[in-house]
Amino acid sequence: GSDAMAGVVNYVLKREYEGAEISTTYSANDKRVGPTKSANLTFGFGGLDSKGFNVFGGLEISQRGRVLLSELTDRGRFLDYQNYLTASAGSLERFSPSSVAALYSNYYSVPTAYPATRTLPDGQVIAGSSSSGPLFLGALAGCPADRTVGQGVPTRLPGYLTSTPSMPNGMCRYNTDNDLEYIAGQDRLNGSLRGTLALNKDWTAYADVMLSKTKTVENFSPYALTATVWTASTAARAVTWPLVNGTFLAQSAIVLPATHPDNPTRGTANAQPVQLLYRFEDIPQQAISDLQSTRFTAGLMGTAGAWDIDAAVVYSKMENSSIRTNRMLSSGLTAAIGPNGGAYRFGKINTPEAIRSITADATIKGSSSILSTDVRASRDLFRMPGGNAAVAVGAEFRREELSSVPDANYQKGDYIGLVANGTSGSRDSKAAFAEFRLPLMKNLEGQVAARTESYSDFGNATTGKAGFKWDPIKSTLSVRGTLASGFRAPSISQISNSYAVSFHTNQDQRVFDPIRCNSSNPASPVSLAGTASPFAARDCNVLGFSAVGAGQNPGSLPTVVSANPDLKPETSRSATFGFILSPNRSVDLSLDYWQFDRYNEIRVQRGLDIMNAYIANQSANAAYVLRDSNPSTWLPGVANSGPIIGLIRQYGNFNFTSTNGVDYDLSWRLLDEGKNKVTATWAGTRTFKYDQQILSGTEPSRLVNTAIVQEVPKNRYNLRLQWTGEQWGAWGRMNHIDSMRVSSTATCETSTSTLYVPLRADGLCLLGAERTFDLGVSYRGIKNLVLTGSVLNLANSYNRSVGIPNIFTYWDLGTPGMLGRRFSLTASYDFK
Repeated sequence: GSDAMAGVVNYVLKREYEGAEISTTYSANDKRVGPTKSANLTFGFGGLDSKGFNVFGGLEISQRGRVLLSELTDRGRFLDYQNYLTASAGSLERFSPSSVAALYSNYYSVPTAYPATRTLPDGQVIAGSSSSGPLFLGALAGCPADRTVGQGVPTRLPGYLTSTPSMPNGMCRYNTDNDLEYIAGQDRLNGSLRGTLALNKDWTAYADVMLSKTKTVENFSPYALTATVWTASTAARAVTWPLVNGTFLAQSAIVLPATHPDNPTRGTANAQPVQLLYRFEDIPQQAISDLQSTRFTAGLMGTAGAWDIDAAVVYSKMENSSIRTNRMLSSGLTAAIGPNGGAYRFGKINTPEAIRSITADATIKGSSSILSTDVRASRDLFRMPGGNAAVAVGAEFRREELSSVPDANYQKGDYIGLVANGTSGSRDSKAAFAEFRLPLMKNLEGQVAARTESYSDFGNATTGKAGFKWDPIKSTLSVRGTLASGFRAPSISQISNSYAVSFHTNQDQRVFDPIRCNSSNPASPVSLAGTASPFAARDCNVLGFSAVGAGQNPGSLPTVVSANPDLKPETSRSATFGFILSPNRSVDLSLDYWQFDRYNEIRVQRGLDIMNAYIANQSANAAYVLRDSNPSTWLPGVANSGPIIGLIRQYGNFNFTSTNGVDYDLSWRLLDEGKNKVTATWAGTRTFKYDQQILSGTEPSRLVNTAIVQEVPKNRYNLRLQWTGEQWGAWGRMNHIDSMRVSSTATCETSTSTLYVPLRADGLCLLGAERTFDLGVSYRGIKNLVLTGSVLNLANSYNRSVGIPNIFTYWDLGTPGMLGRRFSLTASYDFK
């Protein structure tokens, strides 16, 4: 972005440092889950004034431990979730992590059409398409007893009511809780070194280097191609995924011909093709990200006449290797399920060579670099009533390069379900800027700034900023304000030769396929392909709206995202106004009003907008909606009526976001006697407005107190009380974030459905408010040593969670409170 007063910022926190300091930190939750360990070393020697040079640097090493789902099953609103499932569905069926896909695979016949329902001895009726239905033939040999239904696994899992259909004896199950990972392990190493040399009394040379390396390893459950039973016509396209040209590839289900060596019916009187619901348990999968960053700076600073000058050259580069290990190859799997089989054997533990016959490591190599040079100069100009006017001027040149290259298998689409995202491009930009400081009176100062920039790939932009500070009561009251314009250039990946494939959902509303779904009753839409169709959920819920009944959410939809060379930059207008009040030596209060308006916002087209346009005029917008081309998936007598399998989206400029509110900070020194000090602070933000309009002619979305697009609480603040003594110190803090409406709130507040009635009764239609308490203590009684400890989320609160959590979890994924109550211990020693 380009704030008018900002040039290239070449900064370090200190110009020089002498001495050495070491510190180490350990943190985890109260069950020692999610451990993080770090160590820091800072050192420096020499002195600019005494020796004419200084060198200082630092080294940081940290390690974050992985967290498995099974380590968090005692966290969060466990009982609330169980009660909800029992009240809404009469069963804990959604609670079970047990999966039908396993290494000792359950196998099924391959019908031309789904058979009639099956009635169990207990009177329960099972659909013909169910994995527990009449197509079930058995499981491959070797399933351990503790995973076999009828032995270690009951036919009806714990928490299931008698109204829930049971599983057949002999079925093999797999517990995904054993290896699902919610926080990935990470190792990080950062180092920096800076040297400063006094050339003479007026000029100083400086240089620094910063290096970092971050390796993140994420583990996944063993891959299962599908957990759905297919017919002979639909099995050929069990899994589909897009290429960047908008076409889709397909992988058939694992159907073993009658002659396949791993077909359990081979050689029997009833030899027949069978389909496996198979999990590749002998093939571990990981995502390994290896990010390396470097930055080099060299510059001169000093004075020439009345000018203070700082000039520098900066080169920074980031290189990232993203590897998904052992990803399934469509070509390899297709060969393995051929009539004579292949090196890989189903239902057995395979050799590394056999595993490599159907897998490869999916690799994307990416890099970005910036080479910039800038010069800045400032000086006093002339006398004014309040002092000397001053000016700062500068110029910069910047060269940016970006590339991301997926491997050959990515590009030809051979990894099942994986899509290639790549980009390449470069650009140059030039800028010039100036700032004037104008002391209009002894207690009134103004600032005026302007900046102009020129980009090689989209054009020019000029922005400005004006500000003032007025002290009507010296040392007691200051009033301040700014007016500014700004812009953000499109990124290289948004404007140049780039492509990406993403998986998209929309939670604003449920979207129906106008060809394949009868939505005359929107509360109970029906797929025209029939309820047994594997595409029924997608037909009547194209974009994966989550506030629906069980079995009606097909999940996210693949979309192809392309760059747009005609993008314009985002522009902004901002204003701030506030004051700082210090009525006495004990109290400081700051209050600032802010208003920010952003226009021509760059975003990817929403799937909802594409579908709404398609529903309004199918022929004009059909090119953006991709349907399955396999005639076996079409509706009878309706050509080209396959299920929607993807959308084509593009970056574009959309309308605006407008927001305003106030920031406040109150500090009250309750005690200040010698080395004993007690201070209370209250700091936070109140947002009055956050309006967003994406398409012209539509009503702007009023987003304050919602978490629909992003979290926009009306109030966010913390209260802190801190005591500092001669040897000991302590602090306590309360953190508050208002509750917020989510996409399902309106339905939850009015619906009579059993999905919502229990939530409404328990006040769980909102994203809950956060009210957590933290405590900390420090000790300095040993020379040069400081010991600190803290407890975050003291009460182990999970109030800040959505009423309907994710399946099998009782917290909001990705939030800091996932781990619950957390401890942190730090020791630091200063070698003085």
